[in-house]
Amino acid sequence: MAIWMSFLKRPSENYCPGISDYIRPAVGYEKCEECGGRVEFWSDEVEGVCLDCGAKFRKKEETPSCLEYCDYASVCKGIIMSRRRASR
Repeated sequence: MAIWMSFLKRPSENYCPGISDYIRPAVGYEKCEECGGRVEFWSDEVEGVCLDCGAKFRKKEETPSCLEYCDYASVCKGIIMSRRRASR
């Protein structure tokens, strides 16, 4: 039995939801341990930078990703890399 998922459609349609943070990254903020400012973290990155003092931090809790265990991860990784190259 073959399983087909379209990776070219919008998230509201049939697609793999595990890569949404990589296709459409979202920003989040945490308090800087150095100066009390805001550290900006993007959902597709593991390191963030304080907007006030420039200190770098790793995320306290990394979001688990299906890219680590899914049988179709190689397909998704290819899509993510092609999107990143296209946006440069």
